[in-house]
Amino acid sequence: MAENATKSSEGSAPSVGLTPPERRTPLALRQPVEGAPGTLRLAELPFAGKFILRLDPASGSEAFREAAGLDLPAAPLMSVVNGERVVFWLGPDEFLLLVPEAEAAAFAEAVEKGLADQHHQLVDVSDYYTAIEISGRKAREALMKLTTLDLHPRGFPVGHVAGSNFARAQGWLWLEHGEEETARFRLYVRWSMAEYLWCVLADAGREWGVPEQVPAADETFLTESVHSKKT
Repeated sequence: MAENATKSSEGSAPSVGLTPPERRTPLALRQPVEGAPGTLRLAELPFAGKFILRLDPASGSEAFREAAGLDLPAAPLMSVVNGERVVFWLGPDEFLLLVPEAEAAAFAEAVEKGLADQHHQLVDVSDYYTAIEISGRKAREALMKLTTLDLHPRGFPVGHVAGSNFARAQGWLWLEHGEEETARFRLYVRWSMAEYLWCVLADAGREWGVPEQVPAADETFLTESVHSKKT
């Protein structure tokens, strides 16, 4: 800040040339990393609109469809995709809605208007969660090191979403719609835990050549199978 301070005139108080705040995600300083070709790749998916919707699907699904332009999932822990709009069914009456950032405000307004006659709650959590994309043919194996979820293709098929602990942090894991060979996982985590999970995911991929990711803060990361410490 000091280098931005200037004197407007002799004897007067210095004026401060304020720099517009830089908008950053929790992993803004991290570049995508990957191991041997085709094995494992990590990348942050920044800046998307995210909303938690509480709504009784039995009475509100039709109104939601008309307002949002997509259906609610037909079963718990499944997802629905329409273009870049996605719905996760997280709990009996809880859903996570994903939309492009540019559409977020209009989308929220349309949902609120469409559900005006329904008992519901819509909360913007765009700045609460970020997403880490885990792709490659070793993605399942890397994630298996961090969670007790059954990630076998029979137990975690394409389109499935589930919440669990990954290492020592909670998150929501989604397997994007697509062919199994090219499918990609997305791990939605709190901003405060993104740095931690980035490092432990990289450590889980070391055996396939993913480079070590040194924690940004002077802290020790411990998991059941991974030990990482800044040196």
